[in-house]
Amino acid sequence: MSKPRVLQILSMYHPEGEKILQKGAEVIRTDDYNIAHLCECVKDVDGIVLRAPAKITKEVINANPNLKVISGAGVGLDNIDVEYATKMGIPVLHAPAVNKRSTAEHTVMLIIALAKSVIPFNENMKNGNYNSRMSIKSFELKGKKVGLIGFGNIAQEVAKSLKLGFDMDVTAWVRKYKPEKHKIAHQLGVEINTNMYEVFRQSDFISIHIPLNDQTKYSIDQRYFALMKPSAFLINTARGAILNQSDLYHVLKEGKIGGAGLDVFDPEPPEKDLPLLSLPNVIVTPHVGGTTVESNYIMSSTVAENVIRVLTEKRPDYIANPEVLNTIKQE
Repeated sequence: MSKPRVLQILSMYHPEGEKILQKGAEVIRTDDYNIAHLCECVKDVDGIVLRAPAKITKEVINANPNLKVISGAGVGLDNIDVEYATKMGIPVLHAPAVNKRSTAEHTVMLIIALAKSVIPFNENMKNGNYNSRMSIKSFELKGKKVGLIGFGNIAQEVAKSLKLGFDMDVTAWVRKYKPEKHKIAHQLGVEINTNMYEVFRQSDFISIHIPLNDQTKYSIDQRYFALMKPSAFLINTARGAILNQSDLYHVLKEGKIGGAGLDVFDPEPPEKDLPLLSLPNVIVTPHVGGTTVESNYIMSSTVAENVIRVLTEKRPDYIANPEVLNTIKQE
């Protein structure tokens, strides 16, 4: 019996995932994610595995509407047209929550680095300015207010670390009350608030933890930045396009907020002359919050195993559109 054919676009996050994929399928690999090229590559395959910045659009799906599965290589799905894939009856897979600890740790690291002025102290010391200890301020985290925008798996891990580890005052913004999240918040001593303006106004740190979609794209802008305390910091380890980067640049440049820690950008990679990158009160990392050695291994193996399960007519463990699984048997 011949193996199913899978188009792999770009590398997976860990070699183990690629080994699992190659064992269960004939893999066709491309690093060219031009849409026209992908439309040609996809014509004779059963499934697709991809990682950003590659995208699966309506055009790619239409080039082979008989695809049996499309999977992101990790957690995010904003580079896949899930709605259209669902319309065509194609399962869309990913590996949610497996990198929650890594991303949460990265978020906490950025908060600590900003509060303790790690980057300015480091730069001054390397330039021989030991006396910077007298001019650069740093702050304790205990008692400071943190506003989490969203309260999913990653935000809950962040809340746990900040509340229990640093005795911070944590509030989570949610669009609407849900009993299960309210219960988790209560157990952690976290306040739930449905008024985002209020959360931005009262917090010393704002950390973004909502998904990127049509509703959230560029939704955090000057309206919210203008409410922040002059000493407050903003951290984003979610998706770059949730923020209006131009608005953020201006409030940072004008000193209207204390600083920012950014792991994500719009687009990615960012332009080399992106104004945000030039500011001294901004810490930047290249979208690595969720890509530790440990989480990469789990993500890649989970994704590969799930793809093979669907291609052998078994139900996957993680699926973004479970409504398309009626024809796949349960095992």
